[in-house]
Formats: sequence, structure tokens, C-alpha cells
Amino acid sequence: MVPLQGLERLLEAIRKYKIQVRTSPPAACARNLGEPLLGRPFDPMLAAFYNRLGGLSFHLDLYIATCDDQMDEFLLENEGVQPYWPEPFRTLLVFGGQEALAYRYATVPSLADAQGVQPVVEVDPYEDIYALPIASNVDRFFDAYTRYLEFIYETPELRDDPDARPTFPRGVPEIIAADRTLVRMLEEGRFDPLLFQPEIQTEETLEYLRGWVAKLLRAAAG
Repeated sequence: MVPLQGLERLLEAIRKYKIQVRTSPPAACARNLGEPLLGRPFDPMLAAFYNRLGGLSFHLDLYIATCDDQMDEFLLENEGVQPYWPEPFRTLLVFGGQEALAYRYATVPSLADAQGVQPVVEVDPYEDIYALPIASNVDRFFDAYTRYLEFIYETPELRDDPDARPTFPRGVPEIIAADRTLVRMLEEGRFDPLLFQPEIQTEETLEYLRGWVAKLLRAAAG
């Protein structure tokens, strides 16, 4: 079984801060290591998650697609976006998102390492579709979200005022930049073929993407 220390930290934070979440037990549709989905390799860390939980959902916030005895939301999510997202975004594997919003979290099969582990991006399909690199793997994604929760719940003015909270991941580049493997991939330009799509993105969007990368590199250096 692939160890998921970031997920363990997330579950501990949920207990510590008494955060309301919905979970479901793993079921027959739990993914197997190395099992492809829609012609793309399935991330082994995501497979390990689904062999432990059938889904995870924070009220009006982060959710990981449900895969239990009632539904395979993971498959439905990906079948739902494939006809509408242009290349190269349709090659991603969506595993979650933000409730009530169109933002989606996805792994990047084309950037898998030698063990098949894939980095994570946030996809914004509003207007110009684009993807923000936010974690070097699924467990680092869980770890980053845990750090975000710790920051919120350990800061009284944020804990007591939801409207004052920064958004995840855009409002906490310092937390995202703590992932040194992600930073190294950005420095090497590994995400560039996915990030920059001048044929379908406006210059304003391209400038925003350059700014996000620069923000992470500055945070990592400082």
C-alpha cells in the first residue's frame, strides 16, 4: 500500500479542529494500482486514497469525487469534461474540485515520474481554460490543504471570520511553494506545455499564469 502521510495529517486536522466532512467507505469501484482510466494511467497515490476512502467532502469547499456502492463520481466527472475541454486539458484526470464552483483538481498523467506518481493542478474552465500547478503529487496536495486548514484555524481572525480567509490554493502561495519538488519542476519548465496555450488563451490569462509561477518561485526563494 502506498503511504499517504499528507492524508493522515489531513484526517488528524479534521479531528483536531472538529471540521464537518462527509466520507464514505471504499467499495468495489476502488481503483487498483496501475489500472488505466479512459486510456490514461491512474495515479498510484490516488488509487491508495480510494482503497482507503470512497470520497471526502468539506461543506461548500474541497471535495474528492465519490467512488462508493452508489456511484462512481470519479468516472462521471472525467466523462463529463472530456467532450468540452480542449487539448491538452482533456488528457488530465479530474479527481475533485470546489463545491458549487467549476474549479477542478486533476492529476497530470503526462508528467508522471518513474513510479507513475503524477503532479496536481487546479483547472479553471471559466472563459479561458487554464491549469495552475499546485502540488508535486496527490499526497503533497493533501499536505498543502492541511497546512491551509492549520493556518486558518490557528489564526483567530481567520477562524472566526470565514469571509476574511484566503482562498486555496491561490491565496496561499507560500504554502504551495513549500513543495520543493513542485518548485523544481516549475524551474525546469516541466509544466510549460500544459500552462501556456496562446492559441486558446488571452494575453491577460497568459500573464496571470506567468505571475503565478513567479509568485511561487519568489515564495520558495524567500
